[in-house]
Amino acid sequence: MKYLIGFFVALLCFTQSASAQDISNTRALIFVGDQSENLIDVLSINGLETLYRIETSIRPDHILATPFASVLVYVDIQAKKATFYDLRNKREAKVIDLPLAPRHVVLDTTGTKMGVSDDIEGGFALVDVLGQSIELALEDFPATSDVLFDGNESDIFYSNEESGAIGILNTLTSETYEIPVTDQADQQLTAPTRSLDGRYIYVGNITSGEVYSLNAFSGAIFKTFDVGGTLARPYTTPEGAFLYMMDQENGRLLSVEQHGFTEFADVSFDQSVDMVTVGRFDHLNLFTSTQNNHWSIFDNIKKSVVKQGEFRGQPVNALGSADGKFAYVALAGNAEIAVVNLERGSLEYVPATNNGSGAFTLGLSNNVCH
Repeated sequence: MKYLIGFFVALLCFTQSASAQDISNTRALIFVGDQSENLIDVLSINGLETLYRIETSIRPDHILATPFASVLVYVDIQAKKATFYDLRNKREAKVIDLPLAPRHVVLDTTGTKMGVSDDIEGGFALVDVLGQSIELALEDFPATSDVLFDGNESDIFYSNEESGAIGILNTLTSETYEIPVTDQADQQLTAPTRSLDGRYIYVGNITSGEVYSLNAFSGAIFKTFDVGGTLARPYTTPEGAFLYMMDQENGRLLSVEQHGFTEFADVSFDQSVDMVTVGRFDHLNLFTSTQNNHWSIFDNIKKSVVKQGEFRGQPVNALGSADGKFAYVALAGNAEIAVVNLERGSLEYVPATNNGSGAFTLGLSNNVCH
């Protein structure tokens, strides 16, 4: 009997400790949504332990954390809803109906606006995260994946596969302007990426294996890179020095210096790579895939892979810490996340969720220009 009493006392102490945890500072937190249950685990970046479990009223298909406010946003694709969670008071503050299925959601550069798009049925919504309301809704917007916010906070770039163009939405006037990147319609295009200074916009043509560099001011294609194979979305590094282009079919990585668009490295090491987590000073970078469980650490100075391995599950998403020392990888089917120390090349696992990750984000990451 005394053991049973001790168990309940310990459980009560744990519950009280968890409820007392401060989870208002998103920059110190990791958020992992369960792939089948309505819950989100909140983990400490420093302690790598679960601080709190959020029980959600909707399925958290995507999660976004505002870096400078105690607000967490999660969306349900099927229900077409977005929930704003007050992290300071640990409660759902508001649930709103969205005019489209939120298959893709992106925060702007300030963390105060959310772009919602649908690559199947089309439509777009601009959501005021702090105001918890829809600022702009366009029903006839073309079907597109992740949109890209420009640094000026008024323009939003998107890919239009049907017209073979990169579009620009002016959120002040609700007008769109499109720049053709291919003369053939129905090409498969990646979501756009931009240089750190906003001068260039990059988009990959999956059909042709080319990556286009557009001058954001003139709208002209400045340079075309023939990468070949099945392209992943181009990636720009946090320091702003490099543009990474990946051929998933052949495992090719083409790296160019953005300032002069000169080739820096052209290597092949693993197929299906579609995610990059960049370490400090663009030195040691983690390359992973949403299609297999392989991982590789690429040394950007030696221009070669220095360590490889396999995760215990298949990655859903990979994000870098703000200081570039660690990569955090959410795993589908595994109730844990992988933490990779990029400088030591070490790997550890941290328990999270009950059934594996469905959605994942950091309060502050060094992943940029997406």
